[in-house]
Amino acid sequence: MKPGIEIQGGERKGTKIRVPSGIRPTQSLLKRSLFDRLGSWIIDKNVLELFAGSGAVGFEALSRGARKVTFVDRAWKSIQTIKANAEKLHYADRIVIIKKSVSRAVKDFSFQGAKFDFIFADPPYDLKNINKILEGIALILENEGIFVLEVRKATDAPNIEGLNIDKEVTLSDSKIIFYSHIPG
Repeated sequence: MKPGIEIQGGERKGTKIRVPSGIRPTQSLLKRSLFDRLGSWIIDKNVLELFAGSGAVGFEALSRGARKVTFVDRAWKSIQTIKANAEKLHYADRIVIIKKSVSRAVKDFSFQGAKFDFIFADPPYDLKNINKILEGIALILENEGIFVLEVRKATDAPNIEGLNIDKEVTLSDSKIIFYSHIPG
């Protein structure tokens, strides 16, 4: 287990959460930039964190007022860490944890008609075929929703069917890409 990372804003600001070894959590500066841009928009939103790892982004969203977060990861140690972090933060009743691949989860959510206001994905930087894995993401994003993808700084923003690239923010060796539904 790596040393903890801090929740940076909201009701649990300053609380450290666990991070499983072997994962790269979203950098604090990048997370702060993301939530500064979202501001109060995140309040009462239904959030989905894909490739959840420690759940740092989802727990940050809850601390800042999100209604509910669904975490998806296929690694057992990530699932266990998310459960422990939810208990520590007293958010166990506001989360859902799904242990499966992201591509399977996205297909299942689409089939179920599930929709999310905010979707965040932080895949491993060496992951291939990100477009294929995120296929159908537009189908589970609410019409006025926001999808954010974290990638390595040198990575070109992938085109995702049904979504428009709104903005790219580069900090250190990472980049976050903001997407929304294509108008019309």
